[in-house]
Amino acid sequence: MGRERISRRQRLIEVGVDLFCDRSYEEVAIDDIANAADISKGLLYYYFPTKHDFYIAIVQHAASQLLAATESNPDLEPVERLRSSLDAYFIYVERHARAYISLLRGGVGVDEQVAAIIDMVRQTYIQNILQSFMHDPQSSALFAIAVRGWIGFVEATSIAWLEQHSISREELCELAVSAFALVMQHSQSLRTFHTV
Repeated sequence: MGRERISRRQRLIEVGVDLFCDRSYEEVAIDDIANAADISKGLLYYYFPTKHDFYIAIVQHAASQLLAATESNPDLEPVERLRSSLDAYFIYVERHARAYISLLRGGVGVDEQVAAIIDMVRQTYIQNILQSFMHDPQSSALFAIAVRGWIGFVEATSIAWLEQHSISREELCELAVSAFALVMQHSQSLRTFHTV
């Protein structure tokens, strides 16, 4: 019974991912969700008390999928790990373009739960990058702030790319890697300058 409940809940989330992938939060009604899942509204409410609860579960699921998809091979050199992870990131956001743009532009208004999930993904990326590239703990605070800004750059360029498709995914990836190299270089230069 417990497994059946988990699998049905998981199935509902998967249906929701498909629905919200192509339509905004406001465009999807409870009836749409129930119809797509071929269940009654009452059963949907059994698993998710509100549409918002359902949406949060979908965002959490999408965040887990994104983190799993972008996990890179630890045997690669740090820059190649970064490039591999970025390429997987751009593939993922291209597949979920409308939902990605909607989330980063505000999701369900200014939703604290959605914002917390997005921030958790960002923090995970920051930690992964710090572990890959920083060997000196004293310089990690400066670099962490620089990486946070670089992640904002990646998100902004991702949205521009999804809306315009004026360059290839490979070119976008190289742009992000080049920007990261500049962030690293300037972070190290600043640290050297302040220790002189």
